[in-house]
Amino acid sequence: MAEYDVTNFNVICRYQNLPIRWTGDVIVAGGGPGGLGAAIAAHRSGAKTILIEKNGFLGGMMSYGCGMPLGGAYPGMKSIGGIAEELLSLVRNAGQDAADVRHIPLFGDWYFHDSEFFKSLIAEFVLKEKMEVLLHSFVSDVIMDSKRRVKGIVIDSKSGREVLIGKTIVDATGDADICTRAGAHYEVGDEHGDLMGVTIPYILADVDTEKYLKYIAEDKDFSKLRAKAKADGIFTNEDDKFGSHHLGQRPNTVFVNSVRVRNINGTKVEELTFGELESRVRMLQHLNFFRKYVPGFEKCYIASSGAEIGVRDSRRIIGEDYLTQEDCLEVRKQPDKTILRCQGPFDDISRGKRTDVSFNQVDVNDYYDIPYGVLVPKDLDNVIVSGRTFSSNPRAQAGSRGQGLLLGMGQAAGTAAVMAAREGAAFKDINIKALQKQLVEAGCDLGI
Repeated sequence: MAEYDVTNFNVICRYQNLPIRWTGDVIVAGGGPGGLGAAIAAHRSGAKTILIEKNGFLGGMMSYGCGMPLGGAYPGMKSIGGIAEELLSLVRNAGQDAADVRHIPLFGDWYFHDSEFFKSLIAEFVLKEKMEVLLHSFVSDVIMDSKRRVKGIVIDSKSGREVLIGKTIVDATGDADICTRAGAHYEVGDEHGDLMGVTIPYILADVDTEKYLKYIAEDKDFSKLRAKAKADGIFTNEDDKFGSHHLGQRPNTVFVNSVRVRNINGTKVEELTFGELESRVRMLQHLNFFRKYVPGFEKCYIASSGAEIGVRDSRRIIGEDYLTQEDCLEVRKQPDKTILRCQGPFDDISRGKRTDVSFNQVDVNDYYDIPYGVLVPKDLDNVIVSGRTFSSNPRAQAGSRGQGLLLGMGQAAGTAAVMAAREGAAFKDINIKALQKQLVEAGCDLGI
């Protein structure tokens, strides 16, 4: 038990004896798509790997996003291959639970899937792979070996505070938590310091979808009906984006991704709390609006909703390389540095007090490259990131964070983590050609 000295302003912990739970090669922190891709790749290489996740299930937004479509894996209308294609194939070929694959303008192929089914699908997958996983485990601190190296991480769980020791670490926490605790520099927000709006998706069931489709042919974003509701004193928040709705995967359902709570910093608990509560209130506002005004929704109800809000952006590391806005707009190829192909619009939603959506016109038949160095923090030798925290311009990040895409990014990060662990090398010194060779051999299509 720790000993604490309590002062007027803080508590000083003077002694704490933490047991070492695990020692191995690669620690992957975060079980979302970026972490899953990394852990699978590292485990399959034969490296001793452990995957840590704060929730009671794996998959991140793929599992708690209430069917948030899986996208980003088909830049240039071609699969990125590898682990991403393997998992999407499972989802695509899941019998009566198979995803409904649709081509969405600007965004490419989207997999409308059953996220509840995916929770079980990915659980079955990792058990078959015999992967070492710890759920219900939250990363609370890091143990430094030197100024630039992290020796291990501290986790909190029902078992108490414990330590994991690893040669290399993949930070897939979603907010670069490990990098931040280790002292790495990062950016937050856009040039104004503003963040993209957070959301909570939900499914409305018992909808007459024929009436719904007939109506939205003339009023896609319900602007006429919202104006009428406002005149009647029925409130829906002006920030919410009512054009973001689609037929659900299941019969008589509609997937809605309209909630937009602006400028919530996902690294501040008080803001996350407000975002969660406000999002739930917005859902009730939407439900009342749909039932009273939108044809086909008279008997609808909320069949399911996201387990937590989806945070689109928070910290982005300062990396050895940087994905620029121009890299995306000019579809730049970087064959000597690429670890992933990408294409997507600047899905730049509700930043700060602005409600502009910066959709750039993209050529879905083309792609730009994501270079390896954007995953490597400048300040750390044995930590690499996977997920939306990579080093980038905020709008470049907004177009490069699809869930399918992040599975591929994870595969690159996990493969590099094994290389660094075995060679005793810093991530910045990894031979990129050798990394590319391993990725291609594992089925990834890098376009080279």
